[in-house]
Amino acid sequence: MIHTTIMGYNQLLLAPMDVKLIEPISRKLNNLGRAYLSLLAKQVESLGISRYYYALTYICHHDGKLTQKALASELGKDKSIIVTIIDTLSEQGFVYREINPADRREHLLRVTEKAKKAVPKITEAFETLNKSITEHISDEEMKIFNTVLTKMGTNIKPLTAPETNNETKP
Repeated sequence: MIHTTIMGYNQLLLAPMDVKLIEPISRKLNNLGRAYLSLLAKQVESLGISRYYYALTYICHHDGKLTQKALASELGKDKSIIVTIIDTLSEQGFVYREINPADRREHLLRVTEKAKKAVPKITEAFETLNKSITEHISDEEMKIFNTVLTKMGTNIKPLTAPETNNETKP
């Protein structure tokens, strides 16, 4: 119904919509992730690394034994994203590629001395932040939180697979 009076028009505009507001689960996770990474970046800015902190620690942990393909699998990232990560970390002087002597088609990921000095500081920053943001959260609550996140990851995985996505089908 269209109201012809200004009073009726204003009432129509101010009337609540019949649409239920639902907050996506990802909103809180994204906000937490952005805040965490912002704090982390401030703590490690003197190291000369701008992002991909965990990837660097992972590469360092497996120094010389990890291929780009294996890193993609372990981190659950697309191979093209891994190339960007490695290129960025390489440009920043933290990693380099080395031809795999066992298979010349593959590259092993190696860390530089700069990375070997930076990774313990990054790990310490992870520990400090993790401790700060889990203050007043019991071990049992953290177990439940991790269990729930793992289950959600398991539940969402088949929904994101290319064979279930209609947009990728010819």
